[in-house]
Amino acid sequence: MTQQKTALVTGANRGLGLEIARQLAQQDYEVFLGMRDLARGAAALSALKAQGLKVHALQLDMADSDSIKRAEAELATRVPALDALVNNAGVMLDGWSLPPSELPTQLLRDPFDTNFIGPFELLREATPLLRKSQAARVVNIATDMSSLANINNPQSLVYGVLSPAYQSSKVALNAMTVLFAKEFMDEGIKVNSASPGWCRTDMGTDQAPLSVEEGADTAVWLATLPADGPTGQFFSSTRKRGAMEW
Repeated sequence: MTQQKTALVTGANRGLGLEIARQLAQQDYEVFLGMRDLARGAAALSALKAQGLKVHALQLDMADSDSIKRAEAELATRVPALDALVNNAGVMLDGWSLPPSELPTQLLRDPFDTNFIGPFELLREATPLLRKSQAARVVNIATDMSSLANINNPQSLVYGVLSPAYQSSKVALNAMTVLFAKEFMDEGIKVNSASPGWCRTDMGTDQAPLSVEEGADTAVWLATLPADGPTGQFFSSTRKRGAMEW
């Protein structure tokens, strides 16, 4: 009998995370939706269950180390292994045009807690469950704006963006992708970064060119890679699963 595949998606009560969770559940994964506020995510969870999807809520605050440890401990009692981890939860607190010379230190610290330290801690804590999977996949949600090549390329669409805390935290997340991929290289665990591109979410606004379904596509693809799939790389929905420069 084939073992039920399992997945954890953080920041899954709305937007991109919710759509990633939906698409994974539609591929017969049992999906745990990491949510900071379970009450606010109740409607989204009910809607997925109404579609016949196997989903569960998991209280998880990515800026709280104790919450991460509690969530991982609970998950370990409910599943024998973790087949897919999508680090989606993230915050952008410094807007689109804040010069780094004007960035308050606390406004730098807070995004790093959620966007980098939290995903690091969750991946570290989830490692035992990932190692129990026959083919675990980890996806760190980055952004086109975390490509150093594009940040410094006047021809790039993201060249004019100045969001120093958000961009720096996602650059750090990309570095973590490569380092964990190297650690897991011989264990069959694949770790990649995915950018949803500019898609229509609360962060992306209604002006974005990509739907949330299109934005989620690259992350879901990476979360379900076959054995010969890539690891330690960066892909973007802007390029329809194409590679993005670091």
